Amino acid sequence: MAENQNLKQKTVTSIIWKGLERVSSQLVSTIVSIVLARILMPDDYSVVSIVAIFFAFCNIFISGGLNSALVQKKDADLVDYSTVLITNMALATVLYVIMFFMAPLIADLYDRPILIPVIRVMSFTFFINGYKAILTAKISSDLKFKKFFYSTIGGTLISAIVGIVMALKGYGAWALVAQQMTSAVIGTLILTFSARLILPLKFSLKKFKKLFSYGGKLFLASIITVVYNETRPLIVGIKYSGSELAYYKKGETFPSLLNTITSNTLAATLFPAMSKVQDKKDTVLSIMRRYFKTGSFVIFPVMLGFLAVAQNFVSVVLTDKWLFSVPYIQIFCIVYMLDLIQIGNIQAIQSMGRSDYILIMEIVKKSIYFLIVFLFIFFVDGALWLAASSILCSCVATIVNTFPNRKLLGYRYKNLLRDIAPNLIPAILMCVVVYYMNFLNINVYILLILQVIVGALIYVALAFIFKNENFKYVIDLTKSLLKKRHK
Repeated sequence: MAENQNLKQKTVTSIIWKGLERVSSQLVSTIVSIVLARILMPDDYSVVSIVAIFFAFCNIFISGGLNSALVQKKDADLVDYSTVLITNMALATVLYVIMFFMAPLIADLYDRPILIPVIRVMSFTFFINGYKAILTAKISSDLKFKKFFYSTIGGTLISAIVGIVMALKGYGAWALVAQQMTSAVIGTLILTFSARLILPLKFSLKKFKKLFSYGGKLFLASIITVVYNETRPLIVGIKYSGSELAYYKKGETFPSLLNTITSNTLAATLFPAMSKVQDKKDTVLSIMRRYFKTGSFVIFPVMLGFLAVAQNFVSVVLTDKWLFSVPYIQIFCIVYMLDLIQIGNIQAIQSMGRSDYILIMEIVKKSIYFLIVFLFIFFVDGALWLAASSILCSCVATIVNTFPNRKLLGYRYKNLLRDIAPNLIPAILMCVVVYYMNFLNINVYILLILQVIVGALIYVALAFIFKNENFKYVIDLTKSLLKKRHK
């Protein structure tokens, strides 16, 4: 009992620090993104967006399954970490060489000569990410998320200054390159000093095999996921235009930021906490259900509310030159809203060491995904329709990801509906009211503020009227945290 209470306290504390890290860093990142979007043109963003597609494939080799295996392994020692670090550095070297020589081919594919130097410069981040992945695994395993806060904030603030200054001086796409690289370097340096992880630089083939037996399946699952995630933007950039790709990516940016602050913050602490009690299925189930209940109470109204105000938000914040990104924003709000359910189920399965299930699930999901995507490519023309296919894919993922936990935890679809319905229904009602406020003939600045206020009031009022248990839980948790702070 005492052990569970201690884990619960550590988990709550971790969520607080992870939340602070995500909220503060994403707040700064959002402000910087807005400033840069107002200064730069969509064409400047298309350069970095194209590079991001190919780097997503590369980085999965470095930050894939072995790092998750370190978190999941209860008795991981310094040699385990050293083994993974050496592996990561070897992979980073191979990837750098590959991207160095592929740069001209990618530049020719998109008819963008600037991609050659950009790719070759940004490829140095492979080494940074390979080292940072080790630090992240160690700190996550120890549930010491406070250290991430200082690292992320330092990297975000300094890189923000660099990016904005270079954008104002007319460096265009290079301002975005400098911002991303500075963030990676500074954040990793701060994390290095705070983690104080001294490794023996030893490689153990025995430990590698043991870690790979778990992490290898996650790695393959991650590869499949990345291939799927980057297929749409890859096709958009090639088949349509760089500007359309920029609208696509910008449309994904803000829902992704909201998802990072909310769903991913909870998930980042969920896996380590579940891993500590992986042999106690009742505890794992309890943590997962609380994640669904509390997470959906926060995430559903945020995503659906943002969907409703997207057009006014873009006009006010990004200026009208980005209005073509509005439908993309609305699509990805729905996609990331469903992401909550996918993450929760996967984290529970992964924490119990069933990486075999994860791999099978990814193969099943992605087989269906690719069928859907290619049907949309051949029978429905337009980048927007291609993006819209991701909603259907998210529905498939929700069904598939929940299925294994019927057997592992006794958690069925009806249980999931009971957990999220009290939050989904009022969020939809709020969204409808706020959306139709767009037709009011008043100043767009005033209207945006009114929509946010009215939306919040409607959702809170409905939660109060229907005595939503999650509303009470959040209020009680907030009061508890405030009392501890004042002690």
